[in-house]
Amino acid sequence: MRDLDEALDQLERTARTANAPLDDVRAQVLAAAAAEESPRRSRRTARWFLPVAVAAAAALVVGVVVTRPDGAPQPGTTAQAQPGTDAATTTPSQPKVSLLSAKQVLDDAAAAINTVDPVLAPGQYRYIAEHAWYSRGQMFGVSQENPDQTIKGWTYLKETARETWIPQDQSQDWLEKRSWLPGVKWLGGSVPQSEAPEPQAMDTDTGERRGKCGNFFPESRGTTQCGDPSDWNHPEFYVGLPRDPQAIVEYLRTTTAHRGSTPPVMFHFGVEILRAGLMPADLRAGWYRALATLDGVKVYDEAATLDGRTGIAIGLEDEQERRDLIVDPATGDFIGERSVAGPKPSGAWIPPGTVTGFSSITTKVVNGIGQTG
Repeated sequence: MRDLDEALDQLERTARTANAPLDDVRAQVLAAAAAEESPRRSRRTARWFLPVAVAAAAALVVGVVVTRPDGAPQPGTTAQAQPGTDAATTTPSQPKVSLLSAKQVLDDAAAAINTVDPVLAPGQYRYIAEHAWYSRGQMFGVSQENPDQTIKGWTYLKETARETWIPQDQSQDWLEKRSWLPGVKWLGGSVPQSEAPEPQAMDTDTGERRGKCGNFFPESRGTTQCGDPSDWNHPEFYVGLPRDPQAIVEYLRTTTAHRGSTPPVMFHFGVEILRAGLMPADLRAGWYRALATLDGVKVYDEAATLDGRTGIAIGLEDEQERRDLIVDPATGDFIGERSVAGPKPSGAWIPPGTVTGFSSITTKVVNGIGQTG
């Protein structure tokens, strides 16, 4: 419970820091709550649901920033995704549930995976590029003394990107580039946009960092284990995972037990691991089939486009949010993911159906650190 205590303590400190990343802290709280069973999430902040167990801690927050602070430099080979594209539209609408079966789509995508994962030669790097838009803004007005107050604040959609190079010899330097891209879109607020400052980049939103074994922040993380099997940002994590779909479902259920193991939580967790961009093809097939069996999974968009790539959006909704994974059914490629406001969003100013975040993921093998093709 030490990790949970530390995360809760950080959340309380965040309430006194106007520029602190609340979403990141919430993610740490939720991750710590499931730490006994869950793999580690070292650098890629997940978008977690806020459980009742930490609601009291969240009620302490007054005037804190709500953010997803893990953007990175824009890949040179990735097209700009604008909120007006099919997958990225922020205009609220009634959910358009397809007549297609989510199970059939994911089964077909799994069957279409016929690629063989490349084996890196000495000197080569696995290149992972994420181009994303995430919600950033502020929430305030709720205190421990007055928990029934209405949350106030505002939200923008902000463009970010990240590139990571993982060497064939993982004990050598990894490279990560992050940048704060120009795109920004107003999503809404309890105040006019003219009174809501646009989000500003924090230190961790930009820059180029190198670290052996992927340890880009040694000051905060200490020594990183090379080939850490508990960290899904390391290829070794995937070696020990089951390939059978039902066994994968049981793994997701066990891993999320501290958060209730509900279908939305399990689906969200499954999408987060896909988003790391390291899942091998043989595991991805079973992963799709496992997610397809969760109660409530539906096809929400038959032509969702991210950065010029079109696939089918399959999602699972709870009251606050719907999480979609976007897959190319013809190839089985994971294109990316998005989050959509549910019937009762956490920010009352966000209309249900509004896209509140999305990211596209591309991977390839390159011949040198810093190369993109």
